[in-house]
Amino acid sequence: MTHLLNNALVLGVALGASFSTLSRGQTVGALKVSLDARVASGLDALVRVEKLDHTGQRDRGLWDAEATLSVDPPGVTLSTNRVRLWNGLGSTLVRFDGSGEFNLIVSAAGLQTNRAVMVETNPAMTEVSGTLPGTSTTWSGIILVTNDLTVPAGHTLTVLSNTLVLLRGSAATPAVDLFINGAIQSLGTEEYPVTFTCADPGLRWGQIRHNSASLAAAPLSLYRHTSIIRGGRAAGEGHTGTAPVIRPTNARLRFEHCNLTDHAETVRGAPGFGTPGKIMQGSGSDVVFDDCHLARARMGPEIGGTALLCTNTWITEMYGTDDADGIYLHAQSSGQLCALRHCVLASGDDDGIDTLDSIVEVEDTIVRDWNNRAEDAKGISIFNGATHVQRSLVVDCTVGIAAKWSGGATTLITVNRSTVTGCLTNVYAQKKSNAPGPFIDYRITNCVLWGGDAVQSDFGPTNFTIVYSALSEPWEGMGNLTNDPLFVDTAAHDFRLQPYSPCIDTGDPTSPSDADGSPADLGWATFLPPAPVLSGPRMMTGGPFRFLLEAYTNRYYRVEASTDASTWVPVLTLFQTNEMTPGSDPNATNAHRIYRARLGP
Repeated sequence: MTHLLNNALVLGVALGASFSTLSRGQTVGALKVSLDARVASGLDALVRVEKLDHTGQRDRGLWDAEATLSVDPPGVTLSTNRVRLWNGLGSTLVRFDGSGEFNLIVSAAGLQTNRAVMVETNPAMTEVSGTLPGTSTTWSGIILVTNDLTVPAGHTLTVLSNTLVLLRGSAATPAVDLFINGAIQSLGTEEYPVTFTCADPGLRWGQIRHNSASLAAAPLSLYRHTSIIRGGRAAGEGHTGTAPVIRPTNARLRFEHCNLTDHAETVRGAPGFGTPGKIMQGSGSDVVFDDCHLARARMGPEIGGTALLCTNTWITEMYGTDDADGIYLHAQSSGQLCALRHCVLASGDDDGIDTLDSIVEVEDTIVRDWNNRAEDAKGISIFNGATHVQRSLVVDCTVGIAAKWSGGATTLITVNRSTVTGCLTNVYAQKKSNAPGPFIDYRITNCVLWGGDAVQSDFGPTNFTIVYSALSEPWEGMGNLTNDPLFVDTAAHDFRLQPYSPCIDTGDPTSPSDADGSPADLGWATFLPPAPVLSGPRMMTGGPFRFLLEAYTNRYYRVEASTDASTWVPVLTLFQTNEMTPGSDPNATNAHRIYRARLGP
């Protein structure tokens, strides 16, 4: 809103800190598509689609969406023209039949983008196998791995951007494997990624094994803008007895902007459902996933004695009978961190995050749609150890968070500033034949546990210390509420708080303030008030310039002035106790002057 009075222009604008919130996917943003610049006719290629918000970040508020694919000019046919998006990101395998250059057109959420692609038929290939000689090798173009290949200790294999690595597949175990005893540097770019895939669309290749004598001596292997697809034809390991496509032992691996997808049959009722591959089985290693998509396998990474850092990574569509988890974290070694930050774990048959004796941090993460009742599915399953959940959303799971104990120290679960909703049971202290309990300690603060059975224990209420939280059933504890939290739109999975929700500013008074300086809110999404409005401008005779600030209460607002709308100087800070608060600028003159209000602190 603007008001012009003599030489004063008054602006009411929403300016303030950037908070971790869930938008509704309605902002004007952009689409982003990732795909090899060249693909081989008749082979599957991975198409990854992202919806970005107006800030350029992935739009996690776009809960469910579908992107459609088309080509221009016509002449190339696609095996599918649809990509499902989970909270702003999705991928699928597409087989391109035809030849020549075309534009792949991607449409979703009222937006459109395109990607120039070349389909090649009978392209030239370089065949490789055996042990690489010397200390370094560089791959480019199209590489055909015809048999097992070893990168020996002390050797570095560099894979340049726009390289397609085809591995001979097999209908049975074993198939072609890569043994990385040295290091690999897979250096794709956003424009020209690298892909590892099977040379035959009807078969699967094996796995990539990283081995070093010790973690301390292990070189760093880097995968950047790299897709690793259609593997898993190797010996089964771990909890699922399925083949890990990435198998690090005493290794250091970093994946940046990568896709590890489509390593198992995930169509229910299809032959081989849930087999043959999972994403990873790691031991004694150090692994980082940054901006990656792990999808459509029997299980995500299963690791033990391994440090793990997942940031901005989506783990989706893990299906199969028994232990189709998003990620399975066994105890790490002393001093190692296991953390998931700003991630999404969406849809699978067992647990989104499964832990065993590990210490895990989960921050600013969405865990959703782990709701197969036949598999006792849970959003987060904690078995011994300690798990700390901060500013996260767990929704539409059979059980939101479940904890068990079988021995040793008490199982500890801290949950702070998080929302668990849409589950049959939100938080659960569970007894099982292999986990008799009762030593389970939940400490829940500043949370919303809403709908279903908010709290359940197979032992007694002493498993839970819950304070300053909103629950859909009465629970004794300081500051607890049973009022409706007033989500913006539950049906649309918008779990932000409406104005004047009882969860606003009612968190633990000893908790750190929200970014705008107000008391802590309950739940995972910090409330952002509507834009402040300056109105009623009035120049007093012989006195100051006066105005009214109309804004959400219990907040600090700063009023600033400028003569050119470029350089701003503070005028005053107001604490809004009522919806309308008068303010003034004692230094105002008849010179041209512009005012704006912004959210504090």
